Amino acid sequence: MARAVDHEGRKRRIVKESLRLFAAVGYAQVNFGMIAKNCGVSRTLLYTYFRNKRAIFNKAIEEVTSRVVATYETAMATGASADAKLRRVCAAVFDQLYGNRDFICVIADVLAGYRRKGATPFEKIAQHTGGLLRVFTRILEEGIARGEFRPVDVPRAASVLYSQFEAAALRIAVTNTADRAESVAEMDAILRTLRADSVK
Repeated sequence: MARAVDHEGRKRRIVKESLRLFAAVGYAQVNFGMIAKNCGVSRTLLYTYFRNKRAIFNKAIEEVTSRVVATYETAMATGASADAKLRRVCAAVFDQLYGNRDFICVIADVLAGYRRKGATPFEKIAQHTGGLLRVFTRILEEGIARGEFRPVDVPRAASVLYSQFEAAALRIAVTNTADRAESVAEMDAILRTLRADSVK
């Protein structure tokens, strides 16, 4: 009797093993044959799941961002304060950053490679950046409208919040001492300044 194959599970395993390989060797240096060997599958089988290594990388981005989006959608569906929503989304992003260190190292490697070539980054990375900025903008506007946050330059405030994730990602990519609690404390200091009751 033929055994059923868990195709989604296999795809997740391929993505996970590929990220480890990208982080260890460097994205640009990895080819499809190396990925297949590292995952213990044939190149032909690998092609049935992914057409190239960029498709694997895009799948990794999709998996990480979908978890953040799910948290955002849950937060927005609640009657919680804008401050609570913002904190929930920030916590989810930090969870993904610190829970996916290989992924962060690979993104840093890919972005550095694009910078060296003078090229633009993958569309998926740009979509994530823009999406998270829109999330922050929406929550900030909601908080200002409700009187929870003081009036601020919303695009600039959203950019400052996003920059905290960039800083955390850089720490994760280049040091062994990146600490989630420290990143959360820094974000908390910024979030406290947004509150309407912070102005005396």
